[in-house]
Amino acid sequence: MTLSMQSFALAWSETPPTPLFVNVTPSSLTNKLFLEYLEILFEKGICFPEQLVIEIVEYIPYDVTHLSAVIQTVRSRGVRIALDDVGIGSNTFSSVAVLEPDWVKVDRTLIRGISGTPAKQEFLSRLVQIMGSGERIIAEGIETHEDLETIRSMGIFKSQGYYWSAPLSVPQIQSLLQTIEQKRHELLKLVETTVWTDPTVLAKSEEIDRLVTLYYRLWNKVRNPNRSLS
Repeated sequence: MTLSMQSFALAWSETPPTPLFVNVTPSSLTNKLFLEYLEILFEKGICFPEQLVIEIVEYIPYDVTHLSAVIQTVRSRGVRIALDDVGIGSNTFSSVAVLEPDWVKVDRTLIRGISGTPAKQEFLSRLVQIMGSGERIIAEGIETHEDLETIRSMGIFKSQGYYWSAPLSVPQIQSLLQTIEQKRHELLKLVETTVWTDPTVLAKSEEIDRLVTLYYRLWNKVRNPNRSLS
């Protein structure tokens, strides 16, 4: 975990602080040594508490009450909490209600084909109701436009999956950001001699919009080093 955080900090040292999502098993989180380890990372400046989002994996059984007490301690340091692979575990809704996560990431098995599966839509609708809105829900495994439109109709606008892009490495993400800046510079030069309504200008602007959308969808992948940036 230390190496992942160091690589992340180095790669994004010249950009605004980006949330770093890190998968942690319930058994690790409840281990006293893990909390002490986090404090060391914070003291050394490897990661800032407000930047870290601990993802608790849902597929491993855990004592919700015990975990809740530990989470309160972690949150007191400014660290945020997310539930990962939501929908796989047997106590999904009770975990969300008791732990009150800042984010929930719905497992891809409940997202793929959701446009044509009423049962999956019902599950997601109930989750939105428990969370209060879809603002803090991330849908994993979006692969089709139909599925994307379905989750959007339910108020969920954060998603990841092959619909947006295959997984990219940190250098590839940085290269994409550089490309966006280059395209913006080209657009500014273009409008110095061309009106905004010119088809060339409009095409360039639309190209930048697509790249920016791709960038902001992909940065969620980079935040999670324990998933090989995917």
